[in-house]
Amino acid sequence: MSLEYVIGAFLFISNSDSLTLSRMKHHPDLYKLDILNFAQTSSTLGGELPLSGFERLKIEDARPSPEESVSWTLKGEQRKTQNGTPQIWLHLKANTHIVLTCQRCLELAPFELAVDRHFRFVDSEETALAQDDENEEDLLALDRKFNALELIEDELIMNLPLVPRHQACHNSVLEGLAQEIQNDPQFQRPNPFAALEKLKKRTKT
Repeated sequence: MSLEYVIGAFLFISNSDSLTLSRMKHHPDLYKLDILNFAQTSSTLGGELPLSGFERLKIEDARPSPEESVSWTLKGEQRKTQNGTPQIWLHLKANTHIVLTCQRCLELAPFELAVDRHFRFVDSEETALAQDDENEEDLLALDRKFNALELIEDELIMNLPLVPRHQACHNSVLEGLAQEIQNDPQFQRPNPFAALEKLKKRTKT
């Protein structure tokens, strides 16, 4: 029988980040997820968790107390290859909003972080590293006590913009670079009529 259940939204009942993080980390379905059983039973987990509980992600936010939540779903799946070998897969979707400092105007800028990725599990870290270059999919080591919270946070952090800017500031930077290239003699295209005139002069001599 397929296990399908949903974790309800966490209420912001306390301003204590340590309490929020404690509630998240000690939830057995997320902190110690049995990936093998989760995939073999085609299970699904989903819900919302406070952004303030993800310590590493919260540090990136420019506000002292972000009140956004992280929406997420996890879906397990067991697929069979052509030779009949079962493969363990996990589909993660997550999204949230975060506020960063624009690197051009130094004002606050909101950004949406969205993750939609599939992971295939292999028997060990060594196997994952050895096969990483040969496979397009993301590989993880199979763990009967898998920290799904850490995976959600890792993926959201990797989706942070390298150089956060407002869209208008980003466009301004591109326009400035285009102007610099246009004014740089090294990048200016030769005038075809000037080149033709030089060719005529050479043929006359």
